[in-house]
Parts: sequence; structure tokens; C-alpha cells
Amino acid sequence: MAFAQNSTNSPYTRYGYGILADQAFVSQRGMGGIGYGLRNSQMINPMNPASYSSVDSMTFMFDFGFSGQVSWFSDALNNKERDINGNLENIAMQFPIAKKLGVGVGFEPVSYVGYNYSDTSRLPVDQGLVQYISSGRGGQSRVYGSISYDFLNRISLGVKLSYLFGDITHSNLVTFGSSNNYNTTWIDTLRSYGFLYDFGIQYHQPVGKFKTITIGAVYTPKTRFSAKATSGVYRVDPSSGMIMDSQTTSSSDSVFELPESFGLGFTYNRLGRVTVGADLLYQRWADVKYFDQTGAFNNRLKLNAGGEFIPNRTGNNLLQKMRYRAGLYYVNSYLKVQNSKYSEYGADLGFGIPMQDKRSFINLAFEYTLIRPDSNTLIDEQHFKISLSYTFNELWFFKRKVQ
Repeated sequence: MAFAQNSTNSPYTRYGYGILADQAFVSQRGMGGIGYGLRNSQMINPMNPASYSSVDSMTFMFDFGFSGQVSWFSDALNNKERDINGNLENIAMQFPIAKKLGVGVGFEPVSYVGYNYSDTSRLPVDQGLVQYISSGRGGQSRVYGSISYDFLNRISLGVKLSYLFGDITHSNLVTFGSSNNYNTTWIDTLRSYGFLYDFGIQYHQPVGKFKTITIGAVYTPKTRFSAKATSGVYRVDPSSGMIMDSQTTSSSDSVFELPESFGLGFTYNRLGRVTVGADLLYQRWADVKYFDQTGAFNNRLKLNAGGEFIPNRTGNNLLQKMRYRAGLYYVNSYLKVQNSKYSEYGADLGFGIPMQDKRSFINLAFEYTLIRPDSNTLIDEQHFKISLSYTFNELWFFKRKVQ
């Protein structure tokens, strides 16, 4: 079996909603993807809406990121493949609307689907060869708005409202070597749309001079969203290329859901020097309905840990002012693949490069991921991903005095 991918590069995206996107922005990925307890006035943190109140009362922040990825695949028969792809990661803004009250808006992916693989078999002599080609593309995305308020300089509460949208398309093509048979294509499309909700809280407690511990939590209720499922069958004459027969059906009656999720994390911060933390995410995928059926997925657990170090934030040397980041993570997939499952192990290395204004940053993250299934009949994957973002931070609300 040989395969190649579209914007996403995994045959596992054939199942469910595809591979889930990482909510962490590039600056956070360099720290292993932590975010629930992360509170930084120079960083947009979409993982916990309670963090938006940390924005400075005089600044406006804008963040957009991209990524490129090289992937390697292998199976038990030692067949190997390499692929390259890239994606837009995020677009986001954050700004204050009152003292201790911050808001944010943005766009981010929710899931990715992209695969293309084929198999060839020989039929009886008069039939020739038959080729089976399966492919998929699309995914789910969301636009969101968040608001957060800080109480007593200790407790921050936040709400994130998102609108989910996107198409996931799977197609299967059968071609025959003999002109006596029509080539047949089956195309299934799932169109998603609906609202999602996230509720966040952060408690930040000073533990010494310029030292703070922040504990954060995020809760996402199980959500049923609207979806339209469309199926089409097309038979094509291989000699003329004409569609000889087609049939299309659509339905909006099936039930689709996203899981109840619990996120918990903490960070220790020494102002202008060190940030370290860890996160835990638990998602109850086994309880959600997918095409009206429960039990289609596995519950998902994700662990992240990492940190950031700044040698000298006020130094004259760029290397001294840079943010050096590193982290690790583990996650088991929610997908059931031939009654098996797989886990991901990842390591991250990142850098935050300050611009001349000392407020804006170019962020780089290097990520290595190893995907190991629990069955030797499934494919092993490795990814090396490079992510780049620019965080624009401007004093738009600063009142300048004219002498």
C-alpha cells in the first residue's frame, strides 16, 4: 500500500473527524503545548479564556502562525514513505476594553483530514486489473470570541464562544483494466456547523518577590452540533469519460457530538526570567454520538510539560534577551482504527525572538512526534514540524503627552 497526503499527512485521518488540531499557539508549542495555567501579558493564550484579562491595559496584540511538516511512514513489511505539507495555524487578536477586562477574537483549526492511498488487485483474466483509490480532505475549524475579567488581582474568569464549521470529504474510486466495466466513485461529505463553549478560571498567587504560581482549569461541555451528511455514487465510462449513472442522497437527521473535556494546569513564573508548568487534558470521547452511535471512539488523555528561560530580558545582546523554550507531551488518540488505538510522544524546542520595539516577537517551534499503534498491522508515523508565528504588540491605547 502506498499513500500520499493533501494538507494533512496521515492515513489515520480517514477515521472520525480526523486528527485533532493542537490548540496551543506557536509560542506555547515550544514549551510542550502548555496553556491552562499560563498567564503572560506578551502572549495570546487561546487554551484558557481566563488568560485574556492578563493583557496590558494599553496594548493591542495580533498573532498569526504557519507550519511546515515532514512525515515518515513505515509498516510491518518495511514499506516506507516520506511526505511534506504545510498549514495556516492561527489568526488571533487580543485587546483590553476596560481595566482588568480583556477580550480576544480569532480563527483556529479543530481537526484535519487528508490522505490518499491505493491498492491494486488482479481479477480473472477477462477482467484485467482493478485499482482501489481512497482519498480524503477537509476538516473542521472555528472562529471564536473570548472575554475575561480579573477579580481582586487573584482570580480570573473567562468564557470562549466559538462557531464551528467545515467539510470533511471521503472518496473511494474503483477502476477496472477492462473496458467492460464502468469505473465507480463513492463520495461522502460531512458538513458541520454549530456553536461550542469553553469556560475557564485562573488563580494566581504571589509566592515571593516577582514570583507567582498560577493554577488554571478549563471545562468544555459535551456539545451536539448540526451536520449534513451527503453520499454520492458515480459510474463513469472509462473510454469516453462520461458519467453514465449517478445517485446522490443527503440527510441532516444523524446526531454528531464533541466531547465533554476537563483541562487542568499550573505554571510557576519568576518575572522576566523563568516560566515552567504542566497540563492535563481528559476528554470523554467514548460518550459522544457519531452517526447516532456511541462507543465509536476512545477517551483521550493528554499530558504536557515545559518551560521558558530568559537569560537577561534587559540585556544588550540579542541572545541574552531571547526566550528559550522546551517541552514534552504524550497523548493517546481518540480514534479506533480496526479495533486498535495509537499513542503520540512528542518533544518540542522553541525560541522567542524580540523585535526592536521589545514588545513584538517572532516565535519559532521545532516539534518531533512519534506515533506508535498498539498493533503491528497499523502504520508507524514520525513527524518533524517547524512552526513560525509573529506576535505584534503595539501601544495603541497609550496616551502620549505633547510638550
